[in-house]
Amino acid sequence: MWISAPAWAQSREDYCGDRLPGAPTQAATQVRGARYVNNAYGYSVSIPDGLQPLISANGPERGFVILLSQGLRAYLRVDASYDVFYDITADGVHRRDLNTIRLHDAVLGDDSSAVAMASEPGVRAVIRLQCRGRDDIRVHEEVITVRYREIYRIDLQSTPDRLGADERTLNALLKSWRWEPIR
Repeated sequence: MWISAPAWAQSREDYCGDRLPGAPTQAATQVRGARYVNNAYGYSVSIPDGLQPLISANGPERGFVILLSQGLRAYLRVDASYDVFYDITADGVHRRDLNTIRLHDAVLGDDSSAVAMASEPGVRAVIRLQCRGRDDIRVHEEVITVRYREIYRIDLQSTPDRLGADERTLNALLKSWRWEPIR
């Protein structure tokens, strides 16, 4: 679900829902030369060959979702939002994400480390979780940085058997991240 207010916080749907978060409804038409540019939040990333970013037709454009598998719930989401919750550190945002999962589901593991998005410090975390009422394990990997009170993130939802291949795509997005002038 995209929220038109300036706030966006992860919800249970992001981790254990049955549909892609953000309900993307159309291909991202502004991708030129395989590069997505978000002028409102001032960032860009290169889209790996063969992948099509999807954007929501509702609310402000903050990023996109890439479906990685038709049969499994595997996706990548690139997103930016203004932090009205005052968790003005990447670690604070990550703790908020963990609390969201723990409200209804089980965190089986959480490994985090320092990372940078185009020289901006942040956190990279790999969260293993089990959704209530399900036997399968999901892996949620997130890269988060906070810049000028805005939260920038790359989220990967995957399964243990897909994680290696899906992480390569996440790493390609992270490596290609650039800060752009806000227009």
